[in-house]
Amino acid sequence: MQFNNDIPTKKEYQWTAFLNREPDIADLSNPESAEITEFTEAWQAAGNNFSYSAANPDQAWLNLQKEMIKPDQKFKLTILKSRFLKYAAMLVMALGVGFAAYHILQSPDQQIVATVNMAVAETEAHPSNLRMVTLPDGTTVKMNAGTRLEYPELFTTIRKVKLSGEAFFDVTRDTARPFIIETAYASVEVLGTSFNISAYPSTGMVEVNVETGKVKLTPFSEEKSVPKSVLLPAGERGWLKIADNELGQADKLSTNYSSWITKKIIFQRTPLAEAFSVLENTYHVKIKTETANIGSIPYTANFANLELDYIVEVIARTHQLKVKRNGDEIIFAGNGK
Repeated sequence: MQFNNDIPTKKEYQWTAFLNREPDIADLSNPESAEITEFTEAWQAAGNNFSYSAANPDQAWLNLQKEMIKPDQKFKLTILKSRFLKYAAMLVMALGVGFAAYHILQSPDQQIVATVNMAVAETEAHPSNLRMVTLPDGTTVKMNAGTRLEYPELFTTIRKVKLSGEAFFDVTRDTARPFIIETAYASVEVLGTSFNISAYPSTGMVEVNVETGKVKLTPFSEEKSVPKSVLLPAGERGWLKIADNELGQADKLSTNYSSWITKKIIFQRTPLAEAFSVLENTYHVKIKTETANIGSIPYTANFANLELDYIVEVIARTHQLKVKRNGDEIIFAGNGK
């Protein structure tokens, strides 16, 4: 078919109506209807991301004509379907516009990933006050003594932080972006919940106490004997003991898991060794015993918002022990009988 630069006005109106999504197929002959169907399929294959108004078919048509009439042209252009050439040019332009738009829309996320900076919050071994950090998504974190929290200044598709020490998290709910806490030995994943996580490297244990929501505790161990993870609902606690790769859970919270925040302590026939560990974590001191048998003595008492010196004195009097001090250390000496 020879190239024809003229498109009948009636046909041009019909094609314009088609491109405006208002085709009047009834006014076209059978061959023209078939051509419209073929063009429609090609147009739809281009996808829905391309704008009808983004291209300039008239300018594309003029540019194409200019190329075709060059005197040094070495080949003859054969046009099979001349009446659609103008709109084919428009389709090519639309494809180009859509491709460029796709990359423009994708670039902001890539830029964010590349420019995200990390922030670090740390607490001292003997802080006078607890530190609280608010993360970019509104999540609040209360940090115990000797704790390090590493987090991005801006969360993107995932919310991930790194923790060494102990902290209480009140996580802002976001079902599209899980919140993940990585420790040295395990990770904790949540959507929106409040829980306490203790992961001091020196203890060889990761413990999670869940107040609200659900938490998934997953060890990094590749041992086949270790379960892949445990799901902890509100009111339960889970733990990972590093030495023997023990991953477990219980249907009740640890008695004094939040004492470092509330200063409320409950001992129910608690061995003094365990009681001293709670006091160390709550008041940021070091407590030792001169003899091993002192640590096995059971002790029962409740304390609420009391000074450490008073608690130490009550324990010593109850079991007739002597107390020595060496800087920040408190030493319980043998039986005073």
